[in-house]
Amino acid sequence: MLGENSARRRGVLLVLSATVMWSLAGVFARVLGHLDVWTVMGWRATLGAASISVVGIVEWRRGRMDESFGFGWLSPVVVALALIAISTYTAAVMTTTIADVMIIYATLPFVAAAIGWLVNRERVSARTLAAGVTAFAGIAIMVENGLGSGRLLGQALSALMTVAFAGMVVLQRRRPGASMIAVNAIGAFGSGLVGFALSPHPPLDLYDLAVLFLFGLTTIGLAFVLFMEGAKFIPSAEAGLISLLDVVLGPVWVFLAFGENPGVLTVLGGAIVLGAAVWRMAPDLRGERLW
Repeated sequence: MLGENSARRRGVLLVLSATVMWSLAGVFARVLGHLDVWTVMGWRATLGAASISVVGIVEWRRGRMDESFGFGWLSPVVVALALIAISTYTAAVMTTTIADVMIIYATLPFVAAAIGWLVNRERVSARTLAAGVTAFAGIAIMVENGLGSGRLLGQALSALMTVAFAGMVVLQRRRPGASMIAVNAIGAFGSGLVGFALSPHPPLDLYDLAVLFLFGLTTIGLAFVLFMEGAKFIPSAEAGLISLLDVVLGPVWVFLAFGENPGVLTVLGGAIVLGAAVWRMAPDLRGERLW
C-alpha cells in the first residue's frame, strides 16, 4: 500500500508539474509580443523539438520506433496533425487572449469523442454527448464575446489546434504502443521549418533567445514528457482532471503579469466548459476510487 501511495504521489506531482509548465505559455507569448508569429513559431518549435528529441533517442534505442514509430502507414498523418497542432497553438496564443485558447482547448475530450465516432465508430455515451453540447454552448458565448474585437482569428486557430490534437488522440488509441514523443518531435521540427521560412528574421538579443528557449523547452519538451511519465502512475481520469488546471492557471498568470482581462462573457463561457468537463469525468473519478 505504501508503494502504491508513493507511486500515486509521484504521478500527481509529475502531471501537475507538466500542467503548470503548459499554463505558462501565455506568459511567454506576451513577453515575446514584440516579435512576429512566424519568428516565435520557428524558434519555439525548433528548440522544443531539439529538447524532446533527446527522449526520442532513448525510445529509439529501446526499439519503440520500429515500423514507422509504431503508427505504420498512419505515421505521415499523425506527424501532419502534430505539425498543425504545434503551429496553430503558437499562432493562437499570439493572436487572441489566453483564456480563449485554453477554454477552446478544454473541449478536447468532446472533439476527440466525435472524431472517434467518425473514424473508429467508438460509442459515445449520453453523458459525453450532453456534456459536449453544454461545453460548446459555453464556447458559443465566448466566441460571441470576441466578435468585432480582433480575436476571431485566434479563436479559429485554437479550434483547429484542438481538432488536430483530438485527431492525434484518436489515432493513438488505434496504436497504443506507438511513440508520441517521436511524432511530436518530427511535427515540431516541421513547424519550426515553416516558421523560419515565413519569418522576416528580425534581430534577436540574448534575452529573446533565452525566453524562446524556455518557451520551447517547457511547453513542448519537458511538459509533454513529464505528463506522459506521470500518467503511468495515476488513473487517466485523474490525469485529465489535473490537466484542466491549465485552463484556469493560464489566464490567471497572464492577468497577474500583464493585466489581460478576457471579459465577463469569456469567464462565463469558460466556467460552463469547465463545469461540463468535470461533470463528464465525475463517474470515471468515482469508479477509479482516486481518493
